Amino acid sequence: MKTEDIKITPRWSKSKEQIWDDMFEQLEDSPKVIEMKPRKKPVWLYVAAAVAAIVILLPGFAFLYTKSETAGRGSHLAVVLPDGSKVELNAESKITYKPLWWNISRNIELQGEAYFEVEKGSKFDVHSGDYTVSVLGTSFNIFYRADKYAVTCLTGKVNVADKVSSVALTPNMQAVLINNQLKTTDIENAKETVNWKEGKFVFVSVPLVEVIQEIERQYDINVQPNSNLDYLYSGNFTKTQKPDDVLKIVGKPFGIEFKMK
Repeated sequence: MKTEDIKITPRWSKSKEQIWDDMFEQLEDSPKVIEMKPRKKPVWLYVAAAVAAIVILLPGFAFLYTKSETAGRGSHLAVVLPDGSKVELNAESKITYKPLWWNISRNIELQGEAYFEVEKGSKFDVHSGDYTVSVLGTSFNIFYRADKYAVTCLTGKVNVADKVSSVALTPNMQAVLINNQLKTTDIENAKETVNWKEGKFVFVSVPLVEVIQEIERQYDINVQPNSNLDYLYSGNFTKTQKPDDVLKIVGKPFGIEFKMK
């Protein structure tokens, strides 16, 4: 049989033109968009991430956060530290410390004068410029103004250090900066160095200019003398006295009169 004699009858009834048109209609239809909804993460993953962030950031925040306490001119200020240690600031004095880091490191920066009663525990350091006082638990007084620095031990034991040397103090001992060196000396009664806490001020052969500076701090005044202050003064006054009366008492031995501004 010859191939040209074979006839195949198609099973579809559409013409080739209709089939072509149907194909184009399918191509012109808009594609179907399948919406993909995000899968919800378990709540515990968010909680775990938040806890991890706190664990990482909290130590850094605790280390950087500092707190300052300041006693202005004419005032004193009592401060209780996180461990119960006590600090009393004299007029125009300031301490700075890290309360959230306190259980790890008991460190304080001091400007001015302050009396400390330290609770027993880890090392307790007070930094004033290049100088550091270190104790475990005791009471002591620090004076740090301009180029003057003195530490007095009342109870326990105190170590005082600068960049090159250190000295140890026991009760009724004092470390004083002389010619840029720490020198120790014995004193009769260390409690007299903290008379300022009761508003009493005692001076023994102290430059008169320093006495006037202390009066200005305690009364929050400015003083103008009618003469130079190149004298040494020995005497005392109490905060209960009026400032003009105190100035008369201080100036009388030298024939100096003071005016308050």
